[in-house]
Amino acid sequence: MKAKKIYPYELKKQVVEEYMEGNSASELGEKYDVDRRRVHDWVKRVKAGGFQALVDSRGIKSKGKRKKEEESLQEKYEKLQLENMYLKKLLDLKRG
Repeated sequence: MKAKKIYPYELKKQVVEEYMEGNSASELGEKYDVDRRRVHDWVKRVKAGGFQALVDSRGIKSKGKRKKEEESLQEKYEKLQLENMYLKKLLDLKRG
């Protein structure tokens, strides 16, 4: 059985950002040695829960309430930025 490969948060975020900028999952998979299905999975997770959804929670202890609130605000901010970038790209494609 193959061991699961763990990817760092920074790599996941970079791949998702490049995907949202218009790069294909296949190109990014080759560039970063990641399966294209994994790229789609990361994008789906970010769209649903912001970049915080990419954090690997294995072995992380629970944090205080204030930290969670700060992370929640940061997560919302990053999600809005991502949606904004995505919508701008759609407008550019529609305009031609």
